[in-house]
Amino acid sequence: MIRTGFKKLVLTKVKAEVRARATEDDRYHQKYGCNCRCGERNEASRIVGGEETNVNEFPWLARLTYFNKFYCGGTVINDRYVLTAAHCVKGLMWFMIKVTFGEHNRCNETHRPETRFVVEVIAHNFTYVTFRDDIALLRLSDRLIITDAIKPVCLPHNDAYTYEGVKAIAVGWGSIGEQKNHSCHLLEVELPILSNEECKNTKYVRTMIADNMLCAGYPNQGRKDTCQGDSGGPLSAERSDKRYELLGVVSWGIGCGRAGYPGVYTRVTKYLYWIKYNARHGCFCTD
Repeated sequence: MIRTGFKKLVLTKVKAEVRARATEDDRYHQKYGCNCRCGERNEASRIVGGEETNVNEFPWLARLTYFNKFYCGGTVINDRYVLTAAHCVKGLMWFMIKVTFGEHNRCNETHRPETRFVVEVIAHNFTYVTFRDDIALLRLSDRLIITDAIKPVCLPHNDAYTYEGVKAIAVGWGSIGEQKNHSCHLLEVELPILSNEECKNTKYVRTMIADNMLCAGYPNQGRKDTCQGDSGGPLSAERSDKRYELLGVVSWGIGCGRAGYPGVYTRVTKYLYWIKYNARHGCFCTD
């Protein structure tokens, strides 16, 4: 009973601190605003079938660890929140999740990347039965200082656009094969967006592919795909203004790079209001 009471006391205190910080953040943003731009890829600076990226090429990518062990990816959307998959946080003790930013080689122990702890998890109504609504927000312990190495991705403008045929890019430190270890270096892979009807005509059971999901990959040949450890990470695409917007969150699939089974992602356009409302205490960069 003492331990239970202590736990409730700690959680109550943490929630009170979160509310206080939210008010403080609102005042900060009203006073200083957001002097930054979203979706700017650093051009100058091993997913399955992927290639190693340049250092800080995708500055919105975040790495999640649980008890200091890498397990998922995430995406910076403003200076206070990271977007990830709900299955990356379901059932976990959120106060043991740490988020790392501005990282390229996760095995380089001499490099000291920026880190934040999680003080709140806002997960959608996710269930393992259908894998629908596989999306969550992580509120960070402290604001991120936006730099060339750490900056948010842009969110879509049009919630009706399907992105069919668009060449998107997935990035992460996930496994480079079903039986392989996680990659030390950040990898990228280009994947075409499929229509949901195309995805339903693959080897997946048609009812598994919902409207709030998005499929990407090469269903006839396989090989290029996201894999274990990439979950929660971003699927983004370049716009006509050379900036990148977030299309999907790495969610699920059968195997990695198997023919007939393209990767399945949470479709971000279906959650724009939910994201913006729940991340409103962060400062969104200019789009």
